[in-house]
Amino acid sequence: EDKKRALIARLLVRSASASALRHANFKGLTIKRTKGKKPFLASPLPPVEDAPNWNVNVSHDGSWVVCASEPVCMAGIDVADTRRADRRGKPIDDFQKRFQTQLSAREWQLVNGAGKEMDDQYEVFSRLWAAKEAYVKARGDGLGAFDSLSACEFLSWKPLPDFPQNQAYDGGVVVSGKPETAWRFVQHRMPGEKPHWTTVARGPLSCVVDANGEFKATLRRPELERAAEGWQAALLAPSPPCAVVLVGALVPSEDMDGYVKVGGARWP
Repeated sequence: EDKKRALIARLLVRSASASALRHANFKGLTIKRTKGKKPFLASPLPPVEDAPNWNVNVSHDGSWVVCASEPVCMAGIDVADTRRADRRGKPIDDFQKRFQTQLSAREWQLVNGAGKEMDDQYEVFSRLWAAKEAYVKARGDGLGAFDSLSACEFLSWKPLPDFPQNQAYDGGVVVSGKPETAWRFVQHRMPGEKPHWTTVARGPLSCVVDANGEFKATLRRPELERAAEGWQAALLAPSPPCAVVLVGALVPSEDMDGYVKVGGARWP
């Protein structure tokens, strides 16, 4: 199942890239990864006037594979299956002990404040963990970026207007005690009976960790983050609604016969 989700994630990166370029298929796309495994479109690039710093990120867990892209800010995304069970279906009872050093004392207060039921506590924990994942994935350096992920705290979440209650939140990050005002995080509860939460991070280009420099070379207007008013507008731009896409919809028409041959459902 993990291999299937990883394949769908690669399809999503290509589909999002083709969409940004207004291409009907994946031909001519060069997708690479940074040393930190962050995928990026190396060439061709979207028109600079439309998407000067276009980038994309993907995540998969449980029942979902998710993707986010950004024309100006850095994007990071993570989806968390909040069911308190491992891949074998065995209940996870020791998550507080296992991850004790990865959340700050104040974050554990949020977890324990969810109520006495361990499932409710685990859901809050999963939301916080997804926010941390989205943060480091936007940066491009992964979970090893910090000795402890407790250094980046997610303490304040406000309900997003125009969404059902307890379904969408807006938040920020505090790193080593300092609020990082150039970042924004949006969380959505995914549709369906099985509880999943997705966090999308928007952040500054100066945060990017790219050992080889190839990804940074695709960011053509890095100076935009220094325009305070314009940057806040980019951070606060409304997030488009989550679009649920069937796997078949990601397959280019010229590859559809092969997809059907191996068991996929023809689309459309």
